[in-house]
Amino acid sequence: MNGLADLRMFSEIACSQSMASAANRLGMAPATISGRLKALEDHYGVALVRRTTRSLLLTEEGKLLLERARPVLSGFADLERDMGGRRTAVSGGLVLSCATDISRVQLLSLVRAFARAHPHLQFSLRFDPPGSLHEIPFDVALRVGPVRDSKLTIRKLFSMETVTCAAPAYLAEHGVPTRPSDLCRHECLRLDGSAFAGNDWAFQDGAGSVAVGGRFRASDPATLKNFTVQGLGILRTASADVEAELAAGVLVPVLGDFEPEPQTVCLLSDSRRRLPARTSEFIDFAQALARAPSAGGRTVVSMLSAVDICKIM
Repeated sequence: MNGLADLRMFSEIACSQSMASAANRLGMAPATISGRLKALEDHYGVALVRRTTRSLLLTEEGKLLLERARPVLSGFADLERDMGGRRTAVSGGLVLSCATDISRVQLLSLVRAFARAHPHLQFSLRFDPPGSLHEIPFDVALRVGPVRDSKLTIRKLFSMETVTCAAPAYLAEHGVPTRPSDLCRHECLRLDGSAFAGNDWAFQDGAGSVAVGGRFRASDPATLKNFTVQGLGILRTASADVEAELAAGVLVPVLGDFEPEPQTVCLLSDSRRRLPARTSEFIDFAQALARAPSAGGRTVVSMLSAVDICKIM
């Protein structure tokens, strides 16, 4: 028995009351239809139809099978339609797995713009530590720095500038570091799971990587920013996330001449041919927004704040 295919065939035979008509409608040879009907009757061990010289009639068992098969076939047709619609309709829920250290301002800019374009889509933002992406559920993953995973499609999305900074009160008490190696004598606020603000802070101009330490670490960038504002140590973070504090003088940049090149944020997903419409649409939207030209060579995503983002939609 060939499951749903045989039930569909039997339903067609019952509705047309003709083997030849059913074969024609299904695009099958009459001999094939006859053989599959016999196999179906052998499977259940009872006759399902009674053939006459002019027509084909259902037996009592055939009527029962037809009655029970109709809701099954109808439900399967609904399932096929709904699943097929997932390839074309931007609906359902979009799960984003985000790196802990990705700029919250840049991320919110991207998500809010896409949400405004698709008001019926639901969003779930996860902030996951580094590790195997195959162990966590997601539609799209955003990661900072180089990513190597042969099972995922990786796209470079936008650049994220970093800054090393501290509160004026902290610098007044502990001194201003003039070289990255000076950080060994300072309280450095470390971000768990970060590619650039964890236990090792990379610098350029020959400074290399510095192993930093301190009394405070957290998995939440906002907590570390609050600690920094309170004068508890030196912070390495995405520039966009402390732009307001830097402009107001609440935080002061240090080691600016040694700051590393902007970090690359990559977008990861399964193979394009297996993606539902919501995921494909988000990928296209994110890449188009990141490529959009803007003043000073920075991308639109890099420049927009959570408030300004609504103006582009």
